[in-house]
Amino acid sequence: MGSLIHLAVGRFEVDWGKNNMFRMHGELFQPDDVGLVPYAYWDEDAEGVIDELKEGTSRSLRRVLPRLALLGHSITTAEAEFASIEQQYGESLPITFDQLAEALGDFDVSSPIMDESGDHDFGEFFAREIYVRLGLDRFGGERRAAWDLGYALENLSPASVMVLLGLNPRNLDEPVTWQFADVIEGGWVNREGIFGSLGRVRRFLIVTEGSSDARIIGQGFRLLRPDVADFFSFVDMEEGYPFTGTGNLHRFCQGLVSIGIENRVLVVYDNDAEGAARHRDTLSLRLPPNMRAICLPANDRLRAFCTEGPEGSGISDINGRAAAIECYLDLGYGEAERPVIRWTSYRSAEGVYQGELISKERYYRRFLKFNELPASYDASGLELVLDAIIRACEDVAQHVSPPTEDDVTRQR
Repeated sequence: MGSLIHLAVGRFEVDWGKNNMFRMHGELFQPDDVGLVPYAYWDEDAEGVIDELKEGTSRSLRRVLPRLALLGHSITTAEAEFASIEQQYGESLPITFDQLAEALGDFDVSSPIMDESGDHDFGEFFAREIYVRLGLDRFGGERRAAWDLGYALENLSPASVMVLLGLNPRNLDEPVTWQFADVIEGGWVNREGIFGSLGRVRRFLIVTEGSSDARIIGQGFRLLRPDVADFFSFVDMEEGYPFTGTGNLHRFCQGLVSIGIENRVLVVYDNDAEGAARHRDTLSLRLPPNMRAICLPANDRLRAFCTEGPEGSGISDINGRAAAIECYLDLGYGEAERPVIRWTSYRSAEGVYQGELISKERYYRRFLKFNELPASYDASGLELVLDAIIRACEDVAQHVSPPTEDDVTRQR
């Protein structure tokens, strides 16, 4: 019979392989996800499915979906896959993508029906259950069509199936398990190969105006978005940060474009007068699909900020004029005095003043000391930054070629 390997959402199998022919799914998980997970086996004596605990990986679908998005999988890519399947099918499929999405989005993987059979192959399950849910008859002349359609839709990627299952909120807390113990026990793959794939993803290189920006963003991902923190890397700062300042950063972008860099790169400018200007200059470079440039997002908290300048103190909107990364931290945590922006120079080209947060280092250094954020810490500004970075990287992932590494492993 050989050794089987499965990827499942609850009991619902979304991919399987046998012996040395299977797809690696380690990028969906992180090393901490390894543990004992249930394996379903058909028991002839009991005439039913029994569970046995073996080594595997598991995390909820809710926590897998953000990783899928950064790997380039979405409703849009699922629809494109469906169109490709229809083209290969040679004729219009008897269902539309919207019907398929609705059927899978309505399906609850914890439904009792999943315990009625030991065979949860997606194509066969589609023919047996989803086809009927679409109002199509599986009996008579339609029965053959149901199975043909089911086999055709086996070409829908496991990632797309999980994205569609994630449309149902009841599925979000179901475990996504990768059951690889049997192929290791059978000698078809070495354990190091499986474990080496965990968290191995195509990373995004984040390039910022200075080392403090990179450290704050990196710390933010570790504390607030740990499920995807391994997707992001930053310029090596051990020997001194080489791209300090917006002018240098823009010239760096020019260099990357000219050499045709293949890495996935996101350039992050401050939300101040100079950053906004350089951001516009960088966008004019016609960046390749694997590159994006963004400014730190506008923040409502910064629309009424204490400022000092030649004409004295006041309250100003510092978005687009003085909002460096430190302004997105909790500036009131443990402080008796309000934070202040000091206007430093006038930019005649934009007709605005450039400003800087007074004593910004103390806010930055305090944040970097946290191993976890206190419950009272206001992280809303930093979450705006992280979400903007993630959205830009998801966009990159959907517009670049998939990894060149073969999906199917053949290790002995």
